[in-house]
Amino acid sequence: MRVACAQYAIRDGVGVANLERSTAAILDAARAGAELVVLPELANSGCDFPSRESALSIAEKVGDTKILDGPTLRAWQEAATETGIFVVAGFLERDGDFLYNSAAVVGPDFFGRYRKTHFWDDEKLLYEPGSNLPIFETPLCNIGVLVCYDAWFPEAARTLALRGADLLCVPANAPDDWVPEGRRWGGLTMLNVHAISHANANRLFVACANRVGDGYLGRSSIVDTTGGVLAFGSATEEELISAEIDVERVLREKQLTKRSHTFGDRNPDVYEELRSAEAGKPTS
Repeated sequence: MRVACAQYAIRDGVGVANLERSTAAILDAARAGAELVVLPELANSGCDFPSRESALSIAEKVGDTKILDGPTLRAWQEAATETGIFVVAGFLERDGDFLYNSAAVVGPDFFGRYRKTHFWDDEKLLYEPGSNLPIFETPLCNIGVLVCYDAWFPEAARTLALRGADLLCVPANAPDDWVPEGRRWGGLTMLNVHAISHANANRLFVACANRVGDGYLGRSSIVDTTGGVLAFGSATEEELISAEIDVERVLREKQLTKRSHTFGDRNPDVYEELRSAEAGKPTS
């Protein structure tokens, strides 16, 4: 199937403009023949808010998953129904007085939601953390979702792989790296490095859509099961990247345990020591 990633500028706090831009990206991807498109993190809102109250005022409620409450979510659902495309996109979610940095998986007659589980710096003061790492079983494939900083944690990607993910989608608002420009081999950002590592270590496809402009890095990418980069976005331009992926290849890779170290060569017994150490238990 053809997977696309849309990288574009997001206007912080301007819901209507973001709704229109995100819907246009979905329709562009569908016209380009994509069956699934990934949009950036917090595509309905951006991530820079003057106050918690302002964030709450533009956050969207999910409501009934068959009749979504939020205007952006409804627009994505309508676009998916109209074109047949699946959409994985970040959105600011409100549930009562709680804020979540969430991602939606939207398709014809399909809705799923993931809530970001790892937070960077001041994000911890704004959002509630999600509590699980679900797999979304769609007609296209089994989809796992991580949001931006989640991708810095190998345990999260491995958990999704072990639960059966074929494709890992990563909506992101990754800003300028702390790695100096001259040391970024081939222009790769840390987000790209993590995408390549997760794909290779877990034998699945990875699609990252990153925000661009205003200090955000762009460099969206689609990576195959060996860590090979199939499509790579620029650092500065709004664009749609896409690539064909062979979902059945994921199953073949996992079954060939003599060739693939990822699953056949795992040694779970030694990981128990890590779990015990984190729980404060003595190890033997």
